[in-house]
This record gives sequence, C-alpha cells and structure tokens, in this order.
Amino acid sequence: MKFPIIPIALFFVLGIVSHFYWKPPLMWLVVTTSVALLIFGFLFWTSKKHFIQKNHFGIGTYFVSFSIGILTHALHFEPGFKNHYSHFLTENNTLQGTIAERLKPNAFSEKYYFRISKIDKKAVFGKILLMVPKKELPKQFHAGEKITILTALQPITKSSNPYQFDYAAYLERQQVYHQLNLKSGNHIKNGIVHNFDYYVERYRSTLLNSFSIHHFSSGTENIIRALLLGQRQDMDIETSENYTNAGVIHILAISGLHIAILYAMLLFLLKPLQRFRNGKLLQFVSILAFLWLFAILSGLSASVVRSVVMFSFVSLGLYLNKSGNIYNILTVSMLVMLLFQPDFLFDVGFQLSYIAVFAIVWLQPFYKSVKPSRYKIVNYFVDVLVISFVAQLGVLPLSLYYFNQLPLLFFMANLVVIPLSSFALILGIIVLVFNFIAPALAIVLGKLLSVFIEIMNQYIAWIASFKEYVIKDIPFSFSLLLVSYLALIGFILWLYKKRFSRLIFFLLTAIALQLSLLSTFSETKKENQFVIFNNKKSTLITEKNNQTILVYTNDSLPLQNKNLIAYNRGKFNRQIEIRPLQNVLVYNDKKILIVDSIGVFTTKQKPDIVLLTQSPKINLIRLINNVHPKAVIADATNYKSYVKRWKATCEKEKIPFHATAEKGFYTIEN
Repeated sequence: MKFPIIPIALFFVLGIVSHFYWKPPLMWLVVTTSVALLIFGFLFWTSKKHFIQKNHFGIGTYFVSFSIGILTHALHFEPGFKNHYSHFLTENNTLQGTIAERLKPNAFSEKYYFRISKIDKKAVFGKILLMVPKKELPKQFHAGEKITILTALQPITKSSNPYQFDYAAYLERQQVYHQLNLKSGNHIKNGIVHNFDYYVERYRSTLLNSFSIHHFSSGTENIIRALLLGQRQDMDIETSENYTNAGVIHILAISGLHIAILYAMLLFLLKPLQRFRNGKLLQFVSILAFLWLFAILSGLSASVVRSVVMFSFVSLGLYLNKSGNIYNILTVSMLVMLLFQPDFLFDVGFQLSYIAVFAIVWLQPFYKSVKPSRYKIVNYFVDVLVISFVAQLGVLPLSLYYFNQLPLLFFMANLVVIPLSSFALILGIIVLVFNFIAPALAIVLGKLLSVFIEIMNQYIAWIASFKEYVIKDIPFSFSLLLVSYLALIGFILWLYKKRFSRLIFFLLTAIALQLSLLSTFSETKKENQFVIFNNKKSTLITEKNNQTILVYTNDSLPLQNKNLIAYNRGKFNRQIEIRPLQNVLVYNDKKILIVDSIGVFTTKQKPDIVLLTQSPKINLIRLINNVHPKAVIADATNYKSYVKRWKATCEKEKIPFHATAEKGFYTIEN
C-alpha cells in the first residue's frame, strides 16, 4: 500500500530500455542484481521495525526493480547466448529447422519465421526470416515442416532511404536478425515435427476451414479470419487501407475490445456453475482456460496476450471478491507480460493498447456521468463516441509518431463499426461452434453473419472514400512525442484538481511543446543536404536548401514517390521544386557528373563524384582516367551485373565506390 506497483513497474521498464540500448555484460548484470537484492533484503528487514518508513527502503525497491528489468531483458536477448546460431555463421552453412509461423506476404514472396535447430550439425537455436518466391515455389509451407537448407544467411536489409520504415529494426525487436531466400535447388523437406507451432496451426486451420461450408466471398472470409482468430495474412490491400483511413484498423486486430466481449459472454454462459459446490472456482478456471486457448490459437500476439493477461487478473479479483484498483490490474498485467517477453515493450500494438486503456480509465470520471438522454440506446451510442474519442486522444501523439496520419472521420466510423463488429464477433463464435455440431443451422446463421460483415465493409469503404478528411504525412519527431504527452498529462491533472501549481505545470508543458516545435522547425530550416536515393524505377536526387527541397528526376509522377514523401515529411518541409535531371550538378563546391544510359559525358568537367545511372555502357577505367573522380556512385536503376563489375574496377583503381542497392542512400552534408 505504501509502495504502489506503478512506480515499481516504471523502473522495471527503464531497466528494459537501458539494456535494449546499451547491453552491458551479462555477468556484470547478475552481480549488480544480486547486490541490489541483498541491499533490498536488508532494508526490508530493518523497515519492519519502523511504523513510519524512511526513503531508503523506497530507493532500494526502485533500484532492485531497475536491476531486475535490465537482467530480464539480458536473459531474453538471444544473441547473448553461446549456442545462438549467429555465432556459427560462415560463407556457406547447412541449416536444419522448422517453419514456425506464416507472415503477411508481399507481391513476390511468402514470408515465414523459421526456427533453426542445427547449423552444420551443431545444436543451436534462433529464429530467422524465410523468403519464398511465389513463382518458383507456389506451394505454401506449414508450421512444423522440417527443412534442411544449404546456403548463406544474409543480414536483413536496413532502411535504404532516409526516414523510411526500418523493417530490420522492427524484426530485431522480434529477435530476428537474418534472412534467407529459399530456392528450388537449395533445400530439402525432411518431414514434419509435431511441435507447439504445428498443433497451434493445425487446430486453428481446423476452426477456420469449418467455414468452407458457407462459401463466403474472399472479402467476408478474410474479415472473419481477422475478427475471430487474428489472421490477416491474406487480407487484401484495399480493405486494409479502407479500415486504416477510416481509423478503425484496430477492429481487424484482436485486442481488448474482442477479449472484453468474449469475457462477458463467458461470464453469462458459465454463471449457472455458481449454483454447485466449488462452482465459482470451476467458473474461474473455465474462463481462464478458454481465454488462453483463444490466445494460443490466435498466435499469442502482443495485443491478445495483454488483453488476456489483464482479464485473467480481473477474473481472479472477482473470484477472490476483491475490487482491485484498475490501475494496479493494468500495471500487474503489463509486468507479467514483460517478465516473460520484455521485447513486447517495443511493440507498437502493445504501446497503443495500454495507453488507450489507461486513457479510457483515467478520464472515466469526466464522461461516465454524462447521460444526455433517458433512452439507453441513445446513451449507448454516446458512450461509444465518447470512449472512442478518449482512446483516440490518448494514443494521438503515438499514432502521429508511428503512422503520421490522422483520420478525422473516426467518430462516424466507430459509431457504426464497434456495434457491428461486436455483434459479428459474437455471431461468428456461435456460427463456429454450430459448424461442428449443427451445420444446417450454422449455414442459416452464416448468411446473417455475411450480411453484417458486408454492411460493415461497405460502410468503412464509404467513410474511407472521403480522402480529404484523412490528414496524411504529418511530421512528428520523438521529442514532440514526449513533450506532447507531458502537456496532455499536465492538462488532465489540472482537470482533476484545479490547483495553481498544476495550472503552472500545464502551462510550462504547453510552452515546452511550442518551443520544441519552434526548435524543430528552426533546425530543419537551417539544414542543407544533398541526397542520392536508393530508388529503383528512376534516378532520384534531392538538394535541400533551407525550406526548399529541389528534386532532380525524370520521373513523370515524382510527388507520388514514397521515398520523396518520407524525406519531405522527415524534414518538416513545406516546399518542393521539381527539376529535370541534369548532366552536372554542383553542391557545396562539389561537382557531381551524372552518366545515364546514353553514356555520353564530357572530359572538360573535373567532377568530385561520378553518378552512374540507368546502366550506361561505358568503359569505367577510361572514364576514371579522364576525369579523376574522388568517388563513384551507382544508384539502384543499374543492372546488378554492371554494378558488380564497376565495384571491382573501383577497388582495383582504389577509388571509393558506393552502390545504393547495397549500402542505401548516399548523402553529402553541408
């Protein structure tokens, strides 16, 4: 009671973050944590003798929590162990392992997580990204399939353009550090391993395949897969974009809303058990078993586990007749999750889920008493609107930081979609059960389910069609994220108690937010930079001068280029000027000679840099001897064979060579 769980959890989280960025040696962490526990034990023993506690015990508690946080992340950092596969990599390895999970594919390849069990006959562990080309190997793999592969692992390609989504950093937080491209001649299937992944996919497939009797359209079936078991791998791009632009993409990811509906259903259905002896215990155990079975079948994603853990604690409180503080329930559920999987802390869904729930709970006193009508149905829809607004307000800074867009019509979308999706989820579970015990009745109910989903999809598509109400590409930095939350917290604290000190704190945070914005604009305005992008379809070069970005390209639609959009957003820029690609550019007293597919250049120019683009058929040795450049750059528009030959030539001539397809964008700072 004297040391609430929230600050303890905060120091535990700080410990996880500290190890994520600095990674001190494991032995040093074990010694530090042992010392912290001894100090904590001594302070705990002495504190029992005093009714009024001193600060020493509190400091000791926070220190041991911080130490355990660092140690927890260190013990879950897989490359820190000697038998991790990354310590045995050579130019050509023989890998043995099993398919763990199918991921969302791209246009050309299927993607899987692949668990390595052996590398060159040595027992190892670890997980990699497996890329399977659709044309060469059209048949999908399944969890548990055992494969032997003879090839070399490649590091996952990092972000190759500025301010672009870094897929390598995302996978690193999933403990995935390498990738492998599967081909028809470099692997052999060795049967099936009946492991945990195999049984999860098998029973999940059994449940989902039971819907085949309904002959749903692909769009309806994909929504059912997402709503019931969180499977979004085959969701078409148009539907995903519609839900994203309408601000209701959370409907397609199993989250607290879905688990709350399931929990309420289970409470209602299992309530008769309380009439029997030990019936309350049986109800509690049954609810926990069903929720965790559902979490396992849905793939144990961060949002599902968070929600199931939280409602497990809620259920435990009801069983023990304890009306626990909701903040403590949220915090304890978070602590339990992070103890078993500390990398969940860096999962975007995890962060959004907790902040949204915390905002709804924290602001509840302000909106719960509002009853605009004596009709329950009217109050219900008002509650839906208000709760969705509060949740959106809570996650707004985080959403701007990660997604850089704001759907203004999320009110209208949530007003209809939340009731429809809730009904569709309940009806979907009922249909799923009847698929096995009463198929004829399931088909009748399935038609009703299909109608509801089609109405929901059409409504979302209609909302998303108002593209002018979706503000996209909003620039937002990490410093703005932190200061925005400080200002938001300061404002809410003042709403609770309108004290002068809290008003001063809120005003200071508001001023800090404005100063952060001004500072960001000032820094980006002064910054000058020359960038050669890793752009495959056409050459893309930018020159930033104060508030203007000059774009040199022959692309017919340059303003729709994703690389340029990301760069412009990251620089908080307002003005873009498009210019045709030239043969010679000058930046900061440096000359850049551009040699394109025509292969024509003048020897009068003495450039500092030569840029090769569009695969020119030239004699690079002759060009180097004529113009004597200090560096040679090849962008992503060139043939790979040409780039390989040019690289060898530059190494022979001892001239720095930069291929954007290998090393990413090339930049010249002022």
